[in-house]
Amino acid sequence: MKKTLTLIILLTALTVKSQDWSSAYRVVEEITLNEGLEDQYLEFEKFWQVVKEQQIKDGKLMGWFIWKVDPTSNDNKPWAEYLVYNVFKDKAQMEEMQSKNVDWWLDYIAAAHKGKTKRSVIKKYVKEAQENKYRKKTVIYRLKGLAATLAEGAGPQAGMKGTYLGMEQLSDDYVDFEMNYFAPNHFKNQSRLYWDLNEVIGRSKNAYEPVTHVIFEVVNPDAPQMDENAELSFEEKMTRKYGYKSRKLHGYLQADLKLFTWAY
Repeated sequence: MKKTLTLIILLTALTVKSQDWSSAYRVVEEITLNEGLEDQYLEFEKFWQVVKEQQIKDGKLMGWFIWKVDPTSNDNKPWAEYLVYNVFKDKAQMEEMQSKNVDWWLDYIAAAHKGKTKRSVIKKYVKEAQENKYRKKTVIYRLKGLAATLAEGAGPQAGMKGTYLGMEQLSDDYVDFEMNYFAPNHFKNQSRLYWDLNEVIGRSKNAYEPVTHVIFEVVNPDAPQMDENAELSFEEKMTRKYGYKSRKLHGYLQADLKLFTWAY
């Protein structure tokens, strides 16, 4: 029954919701924590979750996701411990939120937590944010969404596993290969529950330069087993060959979803 439901979900992909997310703008923070503070850090992010929920209610944000990186990622060489995703409906919304000054944020945080959190707790977490207590290193990428597919009825759940891939475009037709070949095949063979492709439009000074695009995907844990010995047509072989030649994978992070809030 579970596999049947998954099949139904995947066959009804490419919904209006996924189209809305395909053109979203994303700010991704790759975070390395100060040693011994992970448990406290998650409590700190739970405090921010209340603020993010208010932003979504106020139409200032589409989604917020905290992913914990699997330390075995990238052949046991992960370059971050957490990923923080802020998702905006468009560039204007992203730039508006990034333009807010400290005083605006202090007022907004207080309003979001009013009646929910003691003033002493608010003061504590604001102080920790201003002092950057938890983060040893933060690398930021600003992304322009090019495509996204979300299976109808699917949605984020705590503990679900995602993969974050840093790609370099090697030819002009790279994006076409991703959108018109690789992505459709993922959903044709039911191997993905979510997939998005983004162009890097900005990055912090300490970010990795060669990466031009970022893919984020959620693999379907109930996907049917593929026949690895199946014969491919000539056209399929050539498309796959030149598709692979159009890109270079610089690294990947597998991660578990810890916290989230989103517009659905």
